[in-house]
Amino acid sequence: MNPIFLKNEDQIDLFFRRGMEITDKTKHIAKLEHISYYRLKEFAKPYSVVTMYGEVPVLKYKDISFDDVVKRYYQDKNLRINLLHAIEKIEVSIKRNISYILGKRYGAFGYLNFSLWANKNENSKFKLEKEQFYFKRDLLKVLSKSSMPDLANGNNLNEDGFPSVWIATEILMFGSLVHLISLMSKRNQKELAQFYNCTIKELLSWLKCLNFARNICAHNSNIIDIQLQTKPVVRKAWSKKYLYSVSDKSGNKVVTNRISVIILIVITLVKEINNKYRWKPIRSNLASICKDNDIIKADKNANLLGFANSRTALDLQSFSLGNL
Repeated sequence: MNPIFLKNEDQIDLFFRRGMEITDKTKHIAKLEHISYYRLKEFAKPYSVVTMYGEVPVLKYKDISFDDVVKRYYQDKNLRINLLHAIEKIEVSIKRNISYILGKRYGAFGYLNFSLWANKNENSKFKLEKEQFYFKRDLLKVLSKSSMPDLANGNNLNEDGFPSVWIATEILMFGSLVHLISLMSKRNQKELAQFYNCTIKELLSWLKCLNFARNICAHNSNIIDIQLQTKPVVRKAWSKKYLYSVSDKSGNKVVTNRISVIILIVITLVKEINNKYRWKPIRSNLASICKDNDIIKADKNANLLGFANSRTALDLQSFSLGNL
């Protein structure tokens, strides 16, 4: 069957027939004039179940109102903005510390020679040469689009037109920097990880996760219902108190792969950069998403975010002050 055109009031009726609570039809129709049906349907998905009637799938909603869905949409938007602010703080710090390590050890342009600073035990000579070629090619592309004033100073460029490491790290994308870190020698990785009081394994895992989250935030995609395909390293203390877990078929506890993990990673790294960072905006976002007079429903809302319950979802301040 081909999709058919539905008026806004028909879209509201479809939500209602599928079990969504409709409190003010006129107000809800007005919302659909500016937020698409499919956008809102996406934020209602965690409260839906599909039942097969023969070969026909039937979608039904449970314990969710149209107002709840709109609230989730706006709080997702606010959470993306606040998370992006914190992630960018990490990005700025990572850029500084990569350039500090590479510049201190290998000079202004030593970073262009991968054999100097990369892990030669885990990467063949051919692979490093290939990585170096593509890195330089992509750097020149970024360079051609940059308006950074210091690039006009010839002293900041080598004879081939490449910038010093301190400028290069400033103009590179976060994902490119994370890839450089993954190629670094253990010595360089260890020094970088020490800035954030974590292990090499944790740092690499967390930064890859944050690069993914950053892209989600930057492209206006749904962040509150995110499910990470590759789970980052989770500290035992996190799963013990803060994170929601379920038992698999073998009875083993499986920790969540949702937004809660990203938030705890962000807090853990940011507190090493600025231990007075204000977490109130993110906490307010979570409070709005979880809030409900029914504590069971409030906890369910928190579970969908990956938190153990609605109380731990709001306990960000004590988490940021702890040594977890």
